[in-house]
Amino acid sequence: MTDEPVENLHFVILSDTIGKGLEEQIEQFKSEHSDLKVMFIDTLQMIRESNDNGYGSDYKELSVLKSLADKLEIAIIVVHHTRKCKDSDPFNMISGSRGLSGCVDGSMVLIETKRGSRNAKLYCVGRDIENAEINLQFDSDLKKWVVTDEPTAPKSKANIFLAALYVYIKKKIDFSGTASELIEKLKSVSDETFYPNRVTRDLVQNGYTLKKFGIDFQYKRTRNGRLIILHYDCKRDSSDSKNTSEVTVNKLIQKV
Repeated sequence: MTDEPVENLHFVILSDTIGKGLEEQIEQFKSEHSDLKVMFIDTLQMIRESNDNGYGSDYKELSVLKSLADKLEIAIIVVHHTRKCKDSDPFNMISGSRGLSGCVDGSMVLIETKRGSRNAKLYCVGRDIENAEINLQFDSDLKKWVVTDEPTAPKSKANIFLAALYVYIKKKIDFSGTASELIEKLKSVSDETFYPNRVTRDLVQNGYTLKKFGIDFQYKRTRNGRLIILHYDCKRDSSDSKNTSEVTVNKLIQKV
């Protein structure tokens, strides 16, 4: 690997444990790096104060990290191990109790198809996303897992929403507001009825499609509620509708 790391990538080798200084260390780092967006902890066991793997202990420790992430408006991704024994439900293979996944916003489990095969499946569940299973393959040259099949969204209400979103944002370029405010804006391009509780989920679930259409999506929690931030970049729009001046929702639905 010869790529130079980016300047805003930081590593911490030693840290305190949960309830014994870790939270203060993270808050201090955030105060020194206001642009911090995501933090990885590898592994959970390294920052645990207790060896108790009971439900109550697991839930309490992860709740501390979740509350901290909400407070600092960052994402904290915690790496953890799976059990050696197989299970029909991949999430039952997470080492420890169900308390680990019970309080977090989302969980992802990577299961190799066969040990040493370099083929695997990533199982995803979450409060803001629908269940997903993504096939991966380890690239020896890039030294990372790569997606081998792009998730395909069915022709559904979500497609109508995405089509309406594209037509709107292509003209307006930027949007910042709540899900309800976005729905009000989409009324200018579509007669379809959309629901606030589905908007964020559809945006998160269709990340591949948003990128294809040159749409940047950010989701931010504020004291006044959840904020959706959208930006359209014509240069990154690889869709067939990029150079079409008059795009309508009905014409676009089948292309989403």
